[in-house]
Amino acid sequence: MRLKTVYVRFFRSLNIDYLRKYRSGSATDRWDVVGPNDQFYPFVRLNLESDVTTIVGANEAGKSQFLTAIKCLLNGTGYVEEDFCRYSTWFAEDDGPRLPEFGGEFTDLTPDDLEKLGALADWQEKAPETFHLFRFHDRIVVYIGDEEVVVDDASALGLPRAFDIDAKVPLPDSVEIAYLAAKGDRVSRTRRSWLERMRFVVENPEALVAPTDGTTPRPAFAGKDEVPSESTLAQWDLAKRLLVDVAGITAHDFEQLSSAVQSSDAYAEALVAKMNRKLADSLNFRKWWTQDSEFSLQLRLRDFDLVFTIRDRTGTDYTFRERSQGLKYFLSYFVQYLSHGETRDEEILLMDEPDAFLSNSGQQDLLRIFQAFAHPEDGRDPVQVIYVTHSPFLIDKNHAERVRVLEKGDGEEGTRVVQNAGRNHFEPLRTALGGFVGESTFIGTCNLLLEGQADPILLAGASNVARKVDPVGHALDLNSLTLVACGGASNVPYMAYLARGRDEDKPAVMVLVDNDDDGRDAADRIKATKGLIPHGLVFNVADLPDGSTRPAIELEDLVPAELANAAVLRVAEQVLTSDDSARFKASWKSVKPKAGSKLFKLLEAGAEAASVAAGLDRELEIPKVAFARAVADLASESKPTQVVVRAYYDSFAPLIELINLKQREADRLQAGVKVSTIIKRLRKAFIDDHPGDVRKNAVTGLLEALVSQLPADPLADGVLDKIRAIQRDFKLADEPRSLVDSPDTLRDALMSLSYAPTHAVQDA
Repeated sequence: MRLKTVYVRFFRSLNIDYLRKYRSGSATDRWDVVGPNDQFYPFVRLNLESDVTTIVGANEAGKSQFLTAIKCLLNGTGYVEEDFCRYSTWFAEDDGPRLPEFGGEFTDLTPDDLEKLGALADWQEKAPETFHLFRFHDRIVVYIGDEEVVVDDASALGLPRAFDIDAKVPLPDSVEIAYLAAKGDRVSRTRRSWLERMRFVVENPEALVAPTDGTTPRPAFAGKDEVPSESTLAQWDLAKRLLVDVAGITAHDFEQLSSAVQSSDAYAEALVAKMNRKLADSLNFRKWWTQDSEFSLQLRLRDFDLVFTIRDRTGTDYTFRERSQGLKYFLSYFVQYLSHGETRDEEILLMDEPDAFLSNSGQQDLLRIFQAFAHPEDGRDPVQVIYVTHSPFLIDKNHAERVRVLEKGDGEEGTRVVQNAGRNHFEPLRTALGGFVGESTFIGTCNLLLEGQADPILLAGASNVARKVDPVGHALDLNSLTLVACGGASNVPYMAYLARGRDEDKPAVMVLVDNDDDGRDAADRIKATKGLIPHGLVFNVADLPDGSTRPAIELEDLVPAELANAAVLRVAEQVLTSDDSARFKASWKSVKPKAGSKLFKLLEAGAEAASVAAGLDRELEIPKVAFARAVADLASESKPTQVVVRAYYDSFAPLIELINLKQREADRLQAGVKVSTIIKRLRKAFIDDHPGDVRKNAVTGLLEALVSQLPADPLADGVLDKIRAIQRDFKLADEPRSLVDSPDTLRDALMSLSYAPTHAVQDA
């Protein structure tokens, strides 16, 4: 089974659903009533996805409290009277609830789940698709359809098990070998002060040498042991999970190493090398850590400890202290994922703000770990994932349906759930994230400038449909492509200038305009500005991947007529009263596309005619954004096999293919610019510092600095080849302190490095 909906009432800031309570005609569920007079106090409800749910909200919006509420629901523990909402009207009442109340709807029931339900009561419905469980302040009730039964213990139902990935425990810099070899209770494990041990070794060097006669005992360390802190133990436990559960290193291996460090340095190093081979075989960082495809984690022996070191693409080793905190925490999450064992119980992963220590790229890598939990490819059972975040980079923009936005209501209202958070291309996230769309325009690695506010909605909706209709076909990766609405064709050149014309760091930008006079004028103005955006990255909605064109003027023209007409009626349902909407629908005459005319203009004219025919007081206006929302919603709600959905996909697929083609070109150009900029900056500083003769070791230092700063991108491969050629041709490894034979030839070779990315782009 899985948790479909969680219900919370009177729990901290999760008071009640005030919008439902005071909305005329709100349906009253049996569990929404409280007190002897059955007063209506509806639960705050949060619908969950079957795979991954992202909970977003501002500070104090109640995000973390929902995670706690899920634990309370599943376990029946973890809450007391002190947790009762203090601004609830029931807080001061003596004859009402004194404890918070929790509920859940469970679905995807297996035969075993149905058998456990059947053991509770003789239900009329023998094979229900769903059931509700509520933990009220004074009883536990199970609901199936119109039936209900009070139970003493909910554990017999086999509810899913909640577990955490601890976002606050990093992988340690080092771990004691004795701890890894120990088998007893961890509370009894102690650690000796490293400084005291070093002092003992300095004062008693014979302690490290085995006695030759086999009888003379070696001096024994008699220093004071200290009990490690709980935080240290938590980090050591994580290291042990990595080395034992993931890498498969046994306690016997650590026992051997513990003995070897006191008697045989060579044997100890051989054991560590063996452990490193096991560690390398068990990890696949190329898949998970995109910031460095050559990244590897290794062990080094230091006295009685194993130290974790990192080797990057430069071949240089670093300790954790020398790298960012984010890497330590990502490794922590990664280890906890890999070491999560098989279980026969359904599970729910809860994670509270994992973005605190991770870079933007690291957060994107973490999204793939969540996806691996929910949709495993290694035979594991899928895990339902629920996490809360403040960060726009931990929102999978390819799955708007996963986002749930919470906001703080006024006064006693408490936390509220914002419905339809993914509509309007994440616009409801503005408040929750502090300007996610508007003020953080260029947050992607590649950006597509669009004319109107409706354009991102239509493209994102079409991409979502493409992902459903043909999972391996045409779809946009909205985690790497930012759709930027410019507010009109006249604003597009200015937005292009803001993005590319002012700063040294220029993001990758493409431009998609309408195939009309305003759109073509905007494109011409951009192309007329030298060096602003490559001409090939400025295109319009009529362009096709093969270089031909089709009769389309704006994005709305790509919407199939059947879907466009249905979208107008959906807008009418949303903005008109039920009576006016019914009359409007009865008067509506389906609109058909006309050559040379914009489909949306025809729809507007049709809406005007239907409004008059229906006798409406005011003409029905159809904002483009509302129309785009309706199109996206209707397509999302329909089955992928429906003809209209397939027509929607077929119409937008060529444009999506073209955008993907242009994005790959923009990314290649951007990578080339980045590599060239790094080379030019370091080379200029080197030549300024060495105007005459140059020593080989100085050149080696320059080349090592270049390698360390090159991005992990195929365009850097040509630079690396030229660097190796310079090392070979100028014999830099021979007599490192001697002078280079031909410094002018060397400077020419260094100049050629700048053109390697350009050659790679042109050859591609």
